[in-house]
Parts: sequence; structure tokens; C-alpha cells
Amino acid sequence: MATKVKEAAGTLERILLPRLNSIDGELKSINARIDSTNTRIDSTNARIDSVNTGLDSMKSELRSEIKVVDTKVTEMDKRLSNDIRALSEKVDLIRDVEKLKIEVAELKRQR
Repeated sequence: MATKVKEAAGTLERILLPRLNSIDGELKSINARIDSTNTRIDSTNARIDSVNTGLDSMKSELRSEIKVVDTKVTEMDKRLSNDIRALSEKVDLIRDVEKLKIEVAELKRQR
């Protein structure tokens, strides 16, 4: 009986061993492809991180530039407001002078 069990085990081993070796090879191949895919994913993630870092830097620079432009626009707005106020005062002064000229002309005619 022990001999028959040993023979059956040997036969089973001869039948299964090539298939197990084939399965083992396929698993190693699959693991190699998974490792390769993981390496590519890591590389892609590194590039994405690099792009994100660049974008963060560009955002920061853009915000700084916007602040500079905003400051300049605010200064120009103040200057324009002052210039408009000064021109308005000059226009008022010119109107007053024109009124005085008319009044002087009327006074001269009345004499």
C-alpha cells in the first residue's frame, strides 16, 4: 500500500510539476509587469508633482504681479481723481471769470 501511495504521489508530481512550474513562471512574469507599471506610475507621479510645484510657483508670481498692477491702478486712479478735481476747479474759475467779464462789460455800457 505504501508503495502504491508513493507511486501515486510520484505520478501526481510528474503530472503537476510542469504545470506548477508554468504557473510559477507566469506569476513571476505578472509580478515583473506589475513592478514595471508601478515604476511608470511613480515616474508619472513625480512629473505631476513637478508640474504642480511649477504651477504653485507661477500662481505665486501671478499674485505678486496682480498686486503690483492693482497698486499702480489705484495710484493712477488717485492721480486721475486729483486731476479731474483740479480741472473741475479750473472750469469753475473760468466760468466765474466769464461771468465777471460779462458783468464788467455791462457796467461799462451803463456808464
